[in-house]
Amino acid sequence: MTTSAHKGFTLIEVMISVVILAFVISGISLVLIKQSQASAVQMGQRDLEESGRLALLELGRAVRQAGYGITPIAAFDFDRFACTTPGTGSTCPNGGRDRSDGPDELVVAWRDPIFTRAITSKTGAGPYTLGFGTALTQALKQGRIIQLLCTGAEPSAYVALNADAAVGDTSVTVRVLTNADGYFPSAAPTDACFLSASMFLVERVRYYVANDPTGVPSLYRDRGRGTQELLFRGIEDVQLSYDIGQPPAGSAFAAGGATPAAAPGCVNGVATWSFGSCPGVAGTPVETATAPDWRNDSYDSVNRYTGNPANIRNVNIFVVARSTRASPDRTGDGVPALLNRPLLNVDTFHREVLSVSEQPQNLLSRAHFLPPVFTNGNVGGG
Repeated sequence: MTTSAHKGFTLIEVMISVVILAFVISGISLVLIKQSQASAVQMGQRDLEESGRLALLELGRAVRQAGYGITPIAAFDFDRFACTTPGTGSTCPNGGRDRSDGPDELVVAWRDPIFTRAITSKTGAGPYTLGFGTALTQALKQGRIIQLLCTGAEPSAYVALNADAAVGDTSVTVRVLTNADGYFPSAAPTDACFLSASMFLVERVRYYVANDPTGVPSLYRDRGRGTQELLFRGIEDVQLSYDIGQPPAGSAFAAGGATPAAAPGCVNGVATWSFGSCPGVAGTPVETATAPDWRNDSYDSVNRYTGNPANIRNVNIFVVARSTRASPDRTGDGVPALLNRPLLNVDTFHREVLSVSEQPQNLLSRAHFLPPVFTNGNVGGG
């Protein structure tokens, strides 16, 4: 009698197979996890680079518009807009426009190029009521700066809305400016020519970095209208420096000249023509410095080489974009020292540093800030 052979696997063989299969599955899972993490890192890198580029474009555009159609002394604001004590920079939000321990702020002003109204009447002795024929197509908030120009652009005056104006209104009430309104001339519009002048809107904008409601650092915009606009998430830092125009070679005010002008800025305690780049030290142009007379000063006037913001010739902008969440593979990036801010150590967030240098073209002209004749009101500054 023959015994039939039993087919199958022994317990040891089964256990060995299970162990081998577990190793294979574990290896495949590890590869898939790594690929997923790498994909998430790459996606986050693209997002932060895009946010950084858009933020840089926004800030660069604001610098290029600064001073358009308005007096150059009001193009940049370092100690008045949104400040508790106008004229004292340390009372501005976050301790000032320039910081060595956090993000800087940019505050600029320009004239709205698409808004104009012909004034048909002016009544009152302050506040004033301005009437115009074409009704408003947009609501205007109290405090909005208005520029008044007489025929031929002389004289001019700046006032502020004394109350909100609604769509459809054909008149507004305005008041004389205060220090909180910036460095615009504050003379009352008493000249008879303002009875039939042109009215323009002035845009004042503050850019700053703050956490959004979910705790992500973001670039915000404040236009002085009671609301803060979130522009781009993932913007961790903005660093700015301002270059003042230097006297050219051969000038009496250049180094070695008859009466050399002192460089108003500082880098490591050494006088230079830049503000905001002295490591560990906050510094901005100063509105109390002598301002150039755009009508009467020559190109080579000592008044063009002071630390007044009207003499800014270049703005260096650095933007640090940061991923909105910690990296899944627990890797991250530090940030080198930027201008007057020290380096940031590596953590679990990825970052990208982007930079650009922009010239505020509207501050470069020697001429008066408005031409003698205009037809549509859309004129440049400088």
